[in-house]
Amino acid sequence: MSWMNLPEEYQRGKFVILPIGYEKDLTYGDGASLGPAEIIAASKHLEYYDEQFDCEPFEKGIELLESVKATEPEEMIESVSREINKHKDKFIIGLGGDHSVTLGLTKNLDKDTSVIILDAHADFRDSWNGSSLNHACVAKQISKNHRVALLGIRSMDIDEKKQIEENEKVHLLKAYDFTLEKLREVLPKLKDKIYISIDTDVFDPSFIRNTGTPEPGGFNWNQVIVILREIFENKEVVGADIVEFAPKENFESDAYALAKLVYKIMALKQKSL
Repeated sequence: MSWMNLPEEYQRGKFVILPIGYEKDLTYGDGASLGPAEIIAASKHLEYYDEQFDCEPFEKGIELLESVKATEPEEMIESVSREINKHKDKFIIGLGGDHSVTLGLTKNLDKDTSVIILDAHADFRDSWNGSSLNHACVAKQISKNHRVALLGIRSMDIDEKKQIEENEKVHLLKAYDFTLEKLREVLPKLKDKIYISIDTDVFDPSFIRNTGTPEPGGFNWNQVIVILREIFENKEVVGADIVEFAPKENFESDAYALAKLVYKIMALKQKSL
């Protein structure tokens, strides 16, 4: 299988997609390990031309790697980081899996890179289910080495709130009072290089229902695209991931939307080159 069923001559190039079929010790719903395969399957229905950004990202080449398989977080992080190192000169989009896969995707980022996370949950716990590498600890772990912006948050523990408020490297924009102006105030506080992680539960459940822990009050499609465009226009985006898609029932439209989101990210990167 190839991304978008592309002809062989377009299966190598600037863009690389890394599926990571991993999930462990989940908080609520399961099935995120099945998400990457369904997003890839849905991609065959995409148009080659992106009319919004007036480009055809496939022309730069899109390589689909073999899925990373792992049963333990340490094994997953090492396996993912090894794959990333093999494609350092490419623009890599990871497809999870639960959100802990982002720890592998960002492990080798240099210190001059900040991370922007679109998520319903703060994921700022010290540990969860006995592990600091759990999906509920992702933002906390990343903040140890990078400046972090959390966008779309609408669920957190009181201890997470206190820790975020005390950490000058972390910037929080909640979903219910989010504005583009507030994002523009945060971006200058981040490094010029940016990695973007998108948890699908950042979307409102009226749009994306098949995710592990859906939360009401999320972003819609156009809001996320506007946010991404703002980031790409002001920063150098070096990579991205989309995680926590858990296909259970009536998931085809969700899978297609997320495949299109992958292609939108490629279009924005192509326009920024």
